[in-house]
Amino acid sequence: MTEKVGIVGGGIAGVGAAWSLHRAGYEVELFEKGSALGGNAKTFRWTTEDGHAESPLLVVAWPQMYYHNYEHLLRELGVGITTLPISYFVQTPDGHFCQDGQTSVARSFSRDFRRWQRLVKFVTRINDFFLPKKTHESLYHFSYFNPLNLIPLYWLARLFGVSSAFWDTIFVPIHCASFITTSMKSVPAVILPLLESIVPLEEPTQMGTWVGAPRQVFDRMTEPFAEHVHTDHEISSVRRNGKGYTVADKHGRSYEVDRVIFACDATSALNALESPTWLQRTLLGNTKYVDDEDPTFAKFVIHSDTTVLPEKHRERILSGFNTYSEIDQAGALECTFVISSQNPSTKDAGVPMLVTFNSRKAIDKVQKRVDLPHSVHSVSLRNLIIMSMSRYLQGKDGIYYCSTFTTPEGAHDLSFMSGLVAAGAIGAPYPFAAENANALADFRLMQKMMLKRSDRPS
Repeated sequence: MTEKVGIVGGGIAGVGAAWSLHRAGYEVELFEKGSALGGNAKTFRWTTEDGHAESPLLVVAWPQMYYHNYEHLLRELGVGITTLPISYFVQTPDGHFCQDGQTSVARSFSRDFRRWQRLVKFVTRINDFFLPKKTHESLYHFSYFNPLNLIPLYWLARLFGVSSAFWDTIFVPIHCASFITTSMKSVPAVILPLLESIVPLEEPTQMGTWVGAPRQVFDRMTEPFAEHVHTDHEISSVRRNGKGYTVADKHGRSYEVDRVIFACDATSALNALESPTWLQRTLLGNTKYVDDEDPTFAKFVIHSDTTVLPEKHRERILSGFNTYSEIDQAGALECTFVISSQNPSTKDAGVPMLVTFNSRKAIDKVQKRVDLPHSVHSVSLRNLIIMSMSRYLQGKDGIYYCSTFTTPEGAHDLSFMSGLVAAGAIGAPYPFAAENANALADFRLMQKMMLKRSDRPS
């Protein structure tokens, strides 16, 4: 009899696990509490003068040099990939900073930039010492023995003479869009070379994005088992039932499955378990998300009101920058994603498309107000420890875990890969051609992070 697996969570981790298992011949039941799949890779339908236009909302691009498996997936699905210039504009009470080195704010921090680059080189040398066999660019190179896992980047930067003003004025406003938080003083130093390679502080960069909106990825992945995709199903309990489980939602609907994958946030997984063990309570109950620590990005407004941008630089920002951050006199930060500036699916729609977090002013032309889902992983020493320990939960009594809390941080490729690893632990083979050496190497490295040695399929 074909084994049936219930997957709780319809982000890229859960959909990736379901897609991989279905390809391998397993029956799947996929549950998503929202009205649509996608997790943080949401698609928003904007109202325009000519009708509607769809765009990504929170996940808008990715570093192509690292996303080996995700891009492999897109090619297999027939989803087009294009490039997106990425640049940042920061407005401060003393002037503005953008990545051309010509502003007065940039010049005032010239000494800090030099010290920052020395810090990047230092951390790179330490990381390379603990990873001497690194063969390709990867998000998955990780050593538990590297002492920089334990040292916060902020404090190491201060030791190198980088000022706290530089951290607050340059580093936080630029990287807050990636971390979806301004609370980054606990970010471990080990991550610095990766950050600098993806979003260098001193110059614009370029990333990959979809031709179209991310909705198509989830639609194409789930098309072969669409009748087993259940949206608006917030799972309230996962109860042992003989050799399998009964998965029930808040509306009283229930489903019988043989095994379960939790691809949701750790809090929801813990709340659904009928009798959690001590280890489940300890790891799932102590995982932190950005809205636990910092309310700056807890709510956002989707709108077309360009007055949130400074009048002097408004047209330049609308046409050439992806993220605008504004620091007020009290040090509070407001962040706006300029969705329509360069994204190929929206730049010709004729309507400014803005997403503003922590608005400090009234906003007109609002299309929607949204609460951030409780699923954006906080990058910290605490969560790195929980990630390393989560392998001891995998497969216990037929329950598996994927999503961001089982990974070093919340990147889209990492979440997708966590779903593939969970599916692989159940029995699904690696779904892509083995001759893609970098993608397969990343999969093997993710297995090492998530599974005990005895649980890794050969």
